[in-house]
Amino acid sequence: MNSLNFGKDSAKDKYEEFLEDYNDYINDNLSIIKAKRLANSAWHLVDWTFQEGLSTHNFTDIGNYRESLYPNCLSLKVMHDLANTTKHKLLTRPKADLKNTKEHQGEYSNEYSSEYNISYLQLEKNDGTILNFVNEAKNVKDFWQNYFEK
Repeated sequence: MNSLNFGKDSAKDKYEEFLEDYNDYINDNLSIIKAKRLANSAWHLVDWTFQEGLSTHNFTDIGNYRESLYPNCLSLKVMHDLANTTKHKLLTRPKADLKNTKEHQGEYSNEYSSEYNISYLQLEKNDGTILNFVNEAKNVKDFWQNYFEK
């Protein structure tokens, strides 16, 4: 069988790529480029697991499959919005109700605890809730880790 992924064609392979992107980002968590790469990698795992699990998960529609994952990881909605905005510039079907993203410049470096006013990549929701991309990334990593351990 031919491969357009250099032989890395399984969802497990894509998961390993995601873990590399996650580690790259965690080691440089103010990097917008690495955050966007991680969001793309995290979100595209949905497509890979859908395709690979067609005979086992009983979903024939990827939209329904996606909806089944959200209750277990709301942070996937954040990854959806960031990945699709990166790809298309404009988001036509938002999932995470994000209003804005920015680099928050704190008084302390990101080496301090989040209890301090540290620098981080900030996500603002329409209701005013502020999220830290590091936390959203960790939520998604934990979700995919649990998924692949089963």
